[in-house]
Amino acid sequence: MTTELDRYYQDFRQRFSQMSEEELIEAFNREVGNPGWVSVRGEYLFALQEEFGRREIDFSAIGDETRMSLANKIGLSEKTIIVLPPPEE
Repeated sequence: MTTELDRYYQDFRQRFSQMSEEELIEAFNREVGNPGWVSVRGEYLFALQEEFGRREIDFSAIGDETRMSLANKIGLSEKTIIVLPPPEE
């Protein structure tokens, strides 16, 4: 039986599969600094993490298959995610 969360997850997977790598990075960076949490956000981030893996993007700088840090914005160098320094105030 498909749940509502499953439908959200499938929708996110489809959307991410159609994005460029730069758009995926932007999708991640929009989540940085957002302390709110709902189940749909979890599905969003899980689908994003899976898309990084599907494209063989090394995201070890921000996590692994079980977690992902939203502490800092990221960039992409070749197929490797890099953590960007915080903006100077």
